[in-house]
Amino acid sequence: MKTKLIFTLSVISLSVFSCQNPQQEEIKTLKSNAIELHDVVMPRMGEISELSSQLKTFREQLMTDTTDSASAVRVTISKQIETLDAAYEGMMEWMNTYEPGFEKEHSADSSIVYYTKQKEAINTVKSNIEESIDEAGKLLEELKR
Repeated sequence: MKTKLIFTLSVISLSVFSCQNPQQEEIKTLKSNAIELHDVVMPRMGEISELSSQLKTFREQLMTDTTDSASAVRVTISKQIETLDAAYEGMMEWMNTYEPGFEKEHSADSSIVYYTKQKEAINTVKSNIEESIDEAGKLLEELKR
């Protein structure tokens, strides 16, 4: 109960303070935008793992085929797996380096710069995830034919 009261008072205090300072409002918006982008793509992390697993299965099936065409397909599959892995790692890296309380220990100007960069970074992560999933899906469709 005491925790809820403290949390509620903190939220009210932050709301009042934020409304009084345009920079604080900008920080709040930038933070919110970054987290919204994260929340859009985070659920897709499972898709990356699943697609990577399916591609690895196809690659393994081609390991005994020594023809040049099979070798080329294995290379294509390996590159797509690397792209998926890089997109996955991009999200992990962003989450590990993101500091949600940055503004508490830094100036408003520094915080605006920081959260602007974080928003840009997670937008890049989002694009990488979506593109790698789309490309992997197309490759899997071709492989299943």
